[in-house]
Amino acid sequence: MPLSEHEQRLLDQIEQALYADDPKFAATVRSARSRSRSHPRRMLVVAVAGGVLGLALVLVGLLAVLIPVSVVGFVLLVGSCGLAAQQLRRRPTAPEQKQASKPGRPAGIRSRMEDRLRRRFDES
Repeated sequence: MPLSEHEQRLLDQIEQALYADDPKFAATVRSARSRSRSHPRRMLVVAVAGGVLGLALVLVGLLAVLIPVSVVGFVLLVGSCGLAAQQLRRRPTAPEQKQASKPGRPAGIRSRMEDRLRRRFDES
């Protein structure tokens, strides 16, 4: 759900005040936000690479009849699949999908609080 014009103006004012009061903290928050966006993607790439390496170790171990190498490859393959599944499960959805409530379901506390806040701003 997008912010109203009034809420967007308030957010912009708060953000500008933060940058004016403490630019070092604002820069730290901005860099942490950009790092948190790339971290899941990086972990997914690591998981895929681990899966490929694990599969290669399993095949090499089976062809060379080296059971310990195959076991290590299998463990790496299973661990990589688990990491990939975890990263895909944590992946954020689109904001519209996150905010939309399911039809036929009663409104939650969050939506009631947002409605109250909106009414307060409309009254003033």
